[in-house]
Amino acid sequence: MTLIEHFEELRTRLLIAFGAWVVGSGLAFVFRFQILDWLKAPLPGNTTLSYFGVLEPFTVSMQIASFFGVVVASPVILGQLWGFIAPGLYAHERRYAVPFIFFAVLAFLTGVAFAYYAVLPITIPILLGFLGTAATGLLSIGRYISTILMLMGVFGLMFEMPVLGYLLARIGILRSAPLAKNRRYAIVIGLVFAAVITPTGDPFNLSLVAVPLIVLYEVTVWVVRFSQRRTEYGREDPEPTSPN
Repeated sequence: MTLIEHFEELRTRLLIAFGAWVVGSGLAFVFRFQILDWLKAPLPGNTTLSYFGVLEPFTVSMQIASFFGVVVASPVILGQLWGFIAPGLYAHERRYAVPFIFFAVLAFLTGVAFAYYAVLPITIPILLGFLGTAATGLLSIGRYISTILMLMGVFGLMFEMPVLGYLLARIGILRSAPLAKNRRYAIVIGLVFAAVITPTGDPFNLSLVAVPLIVLYEVTVWVVRFSQRRTEYGREDPEPTSPN
């Protein structure tokens, strides 16, 4: 393939991925009220969401549609990504396409579910309860939805680490030794990252993000090590040899 042909293929695959996202976003927009009710569940029962601008209901609808459009279209988006990089891989490496897409989508959904069912039900009531009954809350629906979707997206991407680590180790790009050697730096980076995205700086909410991130890093190290050993034991040859 020439450079121009590569750019043409990239454009085609981006258009397909964009089209899948548009369709997924349209589907999510139709069910935006049901999704919004689902997103409001972590709030205490007496909490009311309000909007403070003419455009806020529209922007919230677009945020919901855009985020869950990515979720719906993620198999197509990942499939187009794999299709673009596959020509540069060996024949035996290309067969990881279906497992990679399946487990990448599953990992993202697991991260989103973990944020929704494990992190948010603990974090939201604590944040809203700091003043007790001294003040009555009037939450902006735009800021609330932005925060919720940001946390769900971050956890979704965090849970991709083991899947990506396994794939990169299988194709010989990633090794477990550098990951283990730089564990201390990874922990520091994880703590800084958790401090940036958490709404407050208290240790409890910080740990809700930092601990899963550190655990996922350790899981990634072990997954990479396992994948690396399988390759080193010769269960697969880098290039299939001819019978002759």
